Amino acid sequence: ENFMLYITKNHLKPGMILAKDIYLYNRNNFSTLLLAEGQVLNNIYINRINYHNIEGVYIENEAFSDIIVESYIDDNLKTESLKSIRDTYYEFQISSGKINAFMIKQMSLIVNNIVTELLYKDNLAYNLVDFKNYDSYTFQHCLNVAVLSISTGISMQLSEHKLNDIGLAGMLHDIGKMLIPIEVLNKPGKLTMEEYEIIKTHPANATKQLRNLVPHEVLRAIEDHHEKLDGTGYPNGKKDDNISLYSRILSICDVYDALTSDRPYRKSIFPNEVVEYLMGCADKQFDYKVLKHFIKVIVAYPVGTFVKLSSGKLAVVVKNHSENILRPLVRIINSDGTIGEDIDLLYDEDYMSITIVDMGYDYENCDLIGILKSVI
Repeated sequence: ENFMLYITKNHLKPGMILAKDIYLYNRNNFSTLLLAEGQVLNNIYINRINYHNIEGVYIENEAFSDIIVESYIDDNLKTESLKSIRDTYYEFQISSGKINAFMIKQMSLIVNNIVTELLYKDNLAYNLVDFKNYDSYTFQHCLNVAVLSISTGISMQLSEHKLNDIGLAGMLHDIGKMLIPIEVLNKPGKLTMEEYEIIKTHPANATKQLRNLVPHEVLRAIEDHHEKLDGTGYPNGKKDDNISLYSRILSICDVYDALTSDRPYRKSIFPNEVVEYLMGCADKQFDYKVLKHFIKVIVAYPVGTFVKLSSGKLAVVVKNHSENILRPLVRIINSDGTIGEDIDLLYDEDYMSITIVDMGYDYENCDLIGILKSVI
């Protein structure tokens, strides 16, 4: 296993060694290996990473030999899932919303495999700074939402049957968007009222067509994933108990993944900020009981990423605690770029007053040049 630091694309330097394969997901052959683990970066490769909008990559580093980033679900299963979502979604688009039962059956089998795999995991920390690139955003988003929804459901101790339902709802929740013109979907500026009304048709577009193909509860979840507890959501302005449990889980996972992804109309937001946003909207938009389980399975500061502490120091996240995702174990980086001590923000009494104030990617101001040199 390699040990890794997550370095954002504008800080990559020739000589750094990749610690994890980089795959591109595109429409045609789906999963292409762009660069392989162990590859030494040069300017050509760095340009390629930038060209494909890959936010950052994992780089090998001796000083962080205890940081291991595993795939959340098996890579083959991920590729199979993305293919299934893509094929089903394109079928829906080409046939103007008709969908064949066989493809839904295939997708259900794949969801089953994901549920089985996640049920066997000891630790459900969704520790992913995933390499998201626009071309397949919808498909990756649907897979992420399915995985997050299943993980949240596991934390809530839902039955396997329910986990399968919620996973299927996650995979299919945005299929209605395939009937919306791409220029409205990816518009960089503010939507007009008319355009927003078009966007708001996507949940119902889906439920109309899926009516006899998926269980009723799955249908409801898809239709209601934009409803909010206070009644300000769409399409039906449902409130409180009228919004099913699956929909409540789905809506949190949907917002989380959307906000942590780069979109044509805005940059991604760091996971910790999204967590704060979700907590701030609890009970107005989101179900607080579900949210409490959701934040046990996600990670605010993925391992291998840099953070800035309130003491002004820079550190790297080494380990997360599900009891409190905002207080990980971190390793200090001294101003000369050497490695300092480990601080456990959750259990170290001496550091109770220290908080993480930022994801520390403006390296220039943090004397990080030293450690980046030592990475090479």
